[in-house]
Amino acid sequence: MAAVVVVALLPAGCGGVTTSSAGDALAKAESPGSSRIAMSDRRLAPNLRGTTIEGSKFALDDVAGNVVVVNIWASWCEPCRTESPVLARLERQLAAKKVRFVGIDEVDTTTSATRFVASTGARYPQLVDSDGALLGQLPLLPQKGIPSTLILDRHHRMAARVIGPVTGVEIQTLVSELLHER
Repeated sequence: MAAVVVVALLPAGCGGVTTSSAGDALAKAESPGSSRIAMSDRRLAPNLRGTTIEGSKFALDDVAGNVVVVNIWASWCEPCRTESPVLARLERQLAAKKVRFVGIDEVDTTTSATRFVASTGARYPQLVDSDGALLGQLPLLPQKGIPSTLILDRHHRMAARVIGPVTGVEIQTLVSELLHER
């Protein structure tokens, strides 16, 4: 039985980039790797609203007109510890290009989340999602298992997603493609 599981997991772990329709992406929401949503199949992202770990209010509409990288993380998530400093650096590099980052902290304590964010150098809003309600509004992302990342185009349509940890090159490539769209 274990050999079957290992064999079944090998193709999923390859992390290849695919282009798919929204329906295909929903059907494969748990598959690791990057995928793009064809422009004609993109759906508007919900206007996520919540409280940041600092206690301020934030809504996704606050960053309207920008490409937005929404990263789902937690301080107890080992792969998040690798990707979060990379995202923090990218946020500073891409800010002048109308790219904004938003974090969603899943099932964490405020103290742990605050320490974690400080250690990464992230300056972007980090929404608290202690009950999974915000993640539940994002159907293209798995509802269990983090990290995951959703990228919205300038019209705030869901345009790409990464299930599993992201790399700087991966995010830069996806964001660059969206910045060049008309």
